[in-house]
Amino acid sequence: MSKIKKILIFGGSFDPVHKGHIDSCNSAIAKVDPDLTIIIPNKIPPLKSTLHASASARDRLNMCKLAFSNMGNLKISSFELRQASNAPSYTYKTIQYLLKKYPEAKLYLLVGYDRYCDFNKWKNYKYILNHVTLVVGIRNTNTLDLKDDKKSIPVLFPSVNISSAELRLKPNKEYMTEPVINYINENGLYAENHIRNLMSEYRFNHTLRVAKTAMQIARAVAPKKVKKAYIAGMYHDVAKEFNETTILSMVKNYDKKLYPTVHTLHGICSAMYIKDNFYINDEEILDAIRNHVIPPMECSTLSMILYCADKLEPGRTVNDVKNRRKKLSIVKKDLKKGFKLLYNEIKERYK
Repeated sequence: MSKIKKILIFGGSFDPVHKGHIDSCNSAIAKVDPDLTIIIPNKIPPLKSTLHASASARDRLNMCKLAFSNMGNLKISSFELRQASNAPSYTYKTIQYLLKKYPEAKLYLLVGYDRYCDFNKWKNYKYILNHVTLVVGIRNTNTLDLKDDKKSIPVLFPSVNISSAELRLKPNKEYMTEPVINYINENGLYAENHIRNLMSEYRFNHTLRVAKTAMQIARAVAPKKVKKAYIAGMYHDVAKEFNETTILSMVKNYDKKLYPTVHTLHGICSAMYIKDNFYINDEEILDAIRNHVIPPMECSTLSMILYCADKLEPGRTVNDVKNRRKKLSIVKKDLKKGFKLLYNEIKERYK
């Protein structure tokens, strides 16, 4: 095996990783021609305004593996993620680690132009500059100003007008790979970000309680469905506060006997909205959300879990449901029995 002579290092939060990261990395690889590229998700970025990433370390690592899977001579490193909790991800420590592991290699560090401009704020930045060559990404040649730094290499980044912060609020297929989008949806990542601006504070807090209650029920009666229970709970009411005009523009044809008011259509509307806007395609989850207002008597386990969680979350009062705790206990022991009990008690409201 030939020795590794040049290593390109690309670190970041990758929260989530997107095509801008991939394209920038490819541009740097074309410029540097490294023998090995190392992608390093960080735990706590020292210069970011938020102390913690929205997605967990494990999830960001997994998303990177999916996003960069087709690139050769590339590794995803968990080095920074493995460091002591609450410790910032200092690049100089990563450089020290890589120098020990690859003593004969020349290191290149890929940074964006904004990070280059504040490089003197980095911890032990002089040490870093003494041991790596900076590869500085720029958006156009007019922004290039390397301050006569002969050790830095400029590389033109593709123009990607998106940020991870924006993609945490709403995914976008133009800027995200399908495997990463699927991973986000299958694991319920950024669900709070997705729904927060779609509802009032009251509805948001109710949603959090429903998701938590749904997980509790699932752990008791269907442990393999805990993750789906959380996702269904988080998205079940996204359309609850949509106005009548919006709901009727989305649901044009429906059984008016089964759904006597526009309000009762919000489950159907919510399922449509998250499929179109968040690319959630799991039919079991969508079906549970459609059914959580007026379910059929015979429905899926997840539908029963969500229906019961919605009615039995701890914010409910005696005006909503009587003997909430007792009914929740029944549901956790016998889901079908508890579901039927609730169903028969509540169905009269929608006649």
